[in-house]
Amino acid sequence: MRPLIFGSVTVEKVTELPSLALDPNWLIGNATAEGIAQQRSWLGNDFIASQTGKLIISVHSFVVRTPRHTILVDTCCGNGRERGPDSPFHKLHTDYLSNLSAVGLKPEDIDLVFCTHLHVDHVGWNMIERDGRFVPTFPNARYLFNREDFEHRLEFDRTGQGSFATRTAFRECVLPLADLGRITFFNCGEVIEQDLDHELKLVSLPGHCPGHTGLKIGGAKDKALITGDAIHHPIQLPQPDWYCSADLDSALSSQTRRELIDRYADTDLILLTGHFAGTTAGRIVRRNGSVRFDFLD
Repeated sequence: MRPLIFGSVTVEKVTELPSLALDPNWLIGNATAEGIAQQRSWLGNDFIASQTGKLIISVHSFVVRTPRHTILVDTCCGNGRERGPDSPFHKLHTDYLSNLSAVGLKPEDIDLVFCTHLHVDHVGWNMIERDGRFVPTFPNARYLFNREDFEHRLEFDRTGQGSFATRTAFRECVLPLADLGRITFFNCGEVIEQDLDHELKLVSLPGHCPGHTGLKIGGAKDKALITGDAIHHPIQLPQPDWYCSADLDSALSSQTRRELIDRYADTDLILLTGHFAGTTAGRIVRRNGSVRFDFLD
């Protein structure tokens, strides 16, 4: 994704995993082979693997620069982490920090880390191992988390619910930040928007997990929206009721996707999606009676 400029805000992507092929029902709980085949004509091999029919996503962060802040949105998976052999995020070895350097940033340059939610593939680089102990990867940053999401994950950790990968990531990459006093919590109701910066707002995108939150760019005029995991794959736009298998409330996540389509289809708003591979960013459009994603060049 090329750098995108929205007024005084610049957004760049920092990639950890550029292409990850997943079994369709591992990613989309109610996907069907027939439904996938119907969308192949416009998605092609970049998003549906030609031989296996697996759905292809990426794992990446966004860097958002404003006159006041350098913000890292979501911190991917992390390297060398024990996530269980069945997890696609188990013991990775990626060039994430080198890719951060490629956009001109050192970890010390980040002054705010915002996680759209606290799943394993969105918190992994919050902490890093140095000299045999884990320390904050971004030493000058405060970490911005939704309080409801944090308390939900705290309860799941206490009761042993949810995936091993996310419980372990929460213990390694989130709880230590709380012990260090590095977290700033925010509350975000279903329709309440909360200012983060002069051109940024935190907005609720419910369904994937309690407190799931996006980042709107543009101030009074909506210019772009970082969606987190409100949408995982472009195949969900023509089929918004196809839900992620990790959604806690699949009906609510489907409703959120329909509302995004109703509000932003055929407008100038740019969606900056959490897992779309390739150029990642684009617009929702209606074509030939269906909804598509029009990727930016």
